[in-house]
Amino acid sequence: MRPTFLFVATLAGPLLAGGLSGPVKLLDKEGKPRETLKDVIAILEPINAPKPALEKRPALRIRTVGKRFSPRVAWTTPGSLVSFPNQDSIIHNVFSVCCLDPFDTGQYEPGGDSPKVKFSRTGLVKLYCNVHHKMNAFLWVIETPYAQVLDGKSGLAFEELPAGTYRLKLWHPETGEKTFPVTIGSGSVHGEWTLSANLPAFEPHKNKFGKDYPPAKDEGSY
Repeated sequence: MRPTFLFVATLAGPLLAGGLSGPVKLLDKEGKPRETLKDVIAILEPINAPKPALEKRPALRIRTVGKRFSPRVAWTTPGSLVSFPNQDSIIHNVFSVCCLDPFDTGQYEPGGDSPKVKFSRTGLVKLYCNVHHKMNAFLWVIETPYAQVLDGKSGLAFEELPAGTYRLKLWHPETGEKTFPVTIGSGSVHGEWTLSANLPAFEPHKNKFGKDYPPAKDEGSY
């Protein structure tokens, strides 16, 4: 099913800023709506609209707990710091070999924190653990303050947006990136968006050395 959207503008007087809101649906491969929007992120990029000055965000902490990353999907801005505190009782080794800002924390003990990583380039960073094959997470490094992870929500809601045109980017690991044009005036804009899963729930990958992971002794906790 192709992603669909609908926009209805409602003027709210001579305001200098507007808003964008509305429900988002995430469909599984059978076309059935999923109960939650877990791991969906909404990013709003100004195209022909004032671009607010970007400030470094507070240091982001992506925890490793239960052989998972938490949160699994997050975002930050260029130049900001990210760390990966280990709240498991086992060793972890977070790394990324993508073309943006590859890094390798090395192995670190339970209860410890990784070295802080600074990301300077924009785009999607795929995060893995060199010890546990099925640990993965996704970090968006973006040049806009307008972003929301939709976990626990039914849709998106942006407020105080300068008037102009924007690109709304919706992303989920199983849908990939979908973009929609948006025009913001001096009132509120209401939309409806649908994402359809068509990608594998887990993307196989190599370890940090480009080799296969050894057979896992215990996959039950993933």
